[in-house]
Amino acid sequence: MNSEELCKTLWYENEAGIRKICSIKLRSCPEEIDDTVSEVFLILCRKISENNIPQKPKAFLYAVLNNVINQKYREIYKTKEKEQPISDKEYELFLAYDTIDEKIEEIYNSEIKQKLKILLNEDEYDLITKIHFDKMKMKEIAVLYHSTEAAVKQKHYRICRKLQKIIKEPKNLI
Repeated sequence: MNSEELCKTLWYENEAGIRKICSIKLRSCPEEIDDTVSEVFLILCRKISENNIPQKPKAFLYAVLNNVINQKYREIYKTKEKEQPISDKEYELFLAYDTIDEKIEEIYNSEIKQKLKILLNEDEYDLITKIHFDKMKMKEIAVLYHSTEAAVKQKHYRICRKLQKIIKEPKNLI
């Protein structure tokens, strides 16, 4: 059997197994699978054409495959290290980041509001939501309640102290 026939025979016998191993080991970069399979068989065929036929061609193929895959990973990680960090790149996500932040804040705030509703009476809850969630100023709230700004600040202070006491005593939390 000449070297070309031997290469073809080894290709037909081992290509499926080599490809399967490549698809498993290179699943993170599937575009490299065909190149790796080809490279492994090219190395074998070069060796055979130089009349340096391995005694155990199948074992030789799998050893070469392992080396080629390791080399591919080294190349991939070298290029990743050289890539510019994302923080240095200018990019814009059209409203996506703001929308995600808003959604997270909305969920977080709704959970806090539910707990506050349980822990506070209706007036206290109303004042805290106006200050901390609706972001109203103390002056605006004073006008709304027909009160003074100082009285609103004092009530806010008392509610905060009440919440601090509740938090310090975990048995009071629900």
